[in-house]
Amino acid sequence: MVSLSPEKFLLRYAGKYWYLFLVGTVLSLALTVLEILPPRLMKTAIDTFLTGKGLTITERFQGIVTTAFIILGIRGLSFLFGFASTYVTGYAGAKIVLLMRRDVFSHVVSLPYSFFTKIPSGVVTTRIVNDTQNIQEFFSSVVTSVIMDVLLLGAVVFSLVQISKELFGHVYYLLPIIAISILLFRYFDRRAYRKVRTNLARLNAFLAEHIAGVNIIKILNLEKHKEEEFSHVSEAYYRSLMEQLYVFGIFRPLMDFLYFLGVSLVIWYGARYIADRTLGFGALYAFVSYLDMFFRPLRDLSEKYDIIQNSMASSEKILNLLKEEKETVGDPNGPGQISKGLLRFEKVWFSYDGENWVLKDVDLEFHPGKLYAIVGETGAGKSTLMSLINGLYIPQKGRILIDEIPLLAYNLKVARRQIAAVPQDVMLFSGTILDNIRLFDERIPEKEVLRALERVHAMDIIERLPGGIHYEIVERGTTLSAGERQLIALARAVLFDAKIFILDEATSNVDVITEMKIQESLRELSKERTVIMIAHRLSTVRDADEIVVIHNGRVVEKGTHSELLGRKGVYYRLYRIQFENV
Repeated sequence: MVSLSPEKFLLRYAGKYWYLFLVGTVLSLALTVLEILPPRLMKTAIDTFLTGKGLTITERFQGIVTTAFIILGIRGLSFLFGFASTYVTGYAGAKIVLLMRRDVFSHVVSLPYSFFTKIPSGVVTTRIVNDTQNIQEFFSSVVTSVIMDVLLLGAVVFSLVQISKELFGHVYYLLPIIAISILLFRYFDRRAYRKVRTNLARLNAFLAEHIAGVNIIKILNLEKHKEEEFSHVSEAYYRSLMEQLYVFGIFRPLMDFLYFLGVSLVIWYGARYIADRTLGFGALYAFVSYLDMFFRPLRDLSEKYDIIQNSMASSEKILNLLKEEKETVGDPNGPGQISKGLLRFEKVWFSYDGENWVLKDVDLEFHPGKLYAIVGETGAGKSTLMSLINGLYIPQKGRILIDEIPLLAYNLKVARRQIAAVPQDVMLFSGTILDNIRLFDERIPEKEVLRALERVHAMDIIERLPGGIHYEIVERGTTLSAGERQLIALARAVLFDAKIFILDEATSNVDVITEMKIQESLRELSKERTVIMIAHRLSTVRDADEIVVIHNGRVVEKGTHSELLGRKGVYYRLYRIQFENV
């Protein structure tokens, strides 16, 4: 996959449905034959039945009527074959994109967490939805259309020569002019197209960023400033569109000019040949019809070329996404079950960029049956610990062990369900509360879900919601409070018998009553499990069995609340700063 070009990438997927494209090609061939026949039939009708000699009026009438019905039948067949061709190619394009989207999504969800911290989610969504849609349009409306156009052009040139070599000799020199025009169009359109895509990407990025942050814009009264910025971005996109429109505005009328020039030459010289009785009116009519048929696909070239460019650019972007290395998820054959939840850090060093260390030489132990708290200043490295325990990031030095087994020796795809992480802002999936707690596994009975909610003291809150555990969650759970979402996440962890609980600032944005429920739940859960609270508010960690203080990426203090206050170190200074300013 990594070494594939965009063309080979598209061919790889098209090859899975080669039989559909074969059918589409056969239909295109049949349509080409049907397109070529009417001018020939009209030539016969005019030269034989209208202007021919030696026929009675009845014979002329019968000949014209028969020709009309034959042409009508050909048009009917063209409709049927055209519908079949459109359906087959559209079906092939839809099947290819369905398969491609599945492959891309499957790859995306297997990427490491670090990838999603670098690439905006909107970009990934664009790759899976918009870029694959461009590819579908290519397969549905371009592939067989190009095949038909090539066949049609060849058949038209053959017919022009067959009808009158003399007339063809007066217009054939238009072919190199047409070829040069197409090459120039491709060159300038490609330049304009790149500018359009670049400026469109800037416009989308600007909108995504500023619509998401519209509350900050209002708070800071930046509406006018952002309007001016948006105006500049929009104008750049507008100018690139005008440049592309200018290219189209020259190419399309140029094709029309060359067509009418060719028709004028044909009529000029055709009239002479008719006067000399070396050419019939029917032949002249057929020649002009074929000339129009020759220019028809050339007029559509600009639109098809844009679709081709879109699909190539989209396939290249999808390929770049597929080149991203998949996540290292431990040992697929390793254990997935965590028996106790004993967690240990051994001289762990970690850096996000490989240069600036966020954690430095960390040695820690967390035992089941105790409630731990990790505190420190903003940026000290507290939240990084949670990501390392889950295996979302891998330390550059040292190792992490669970039950004396290195973390990467586990099958993390299985083990992660027993390492419950509750962030400050819990995200829930569309569905019911029941679905979110049992993770859409309908084999788990409702009574077990209710038991889990009771264990985290959340039943009274859930029962107040319309429908209780069948309450429908929308917009990532934003209709629920932060505390309600955190209690649901805790219930999920209890249901799946998590051995390690990590709460990152879980009580910072909740009301007092919900905070008490969470604290009570954690105290009960810590009797059997390893529970770690990452906190900024020191009032929430006073009752922890052990408090770990991190400063500049290092563990500088450990102990109970009273012990740390007595040492008058980092924890004491943080405590004074928070409570003397209350």
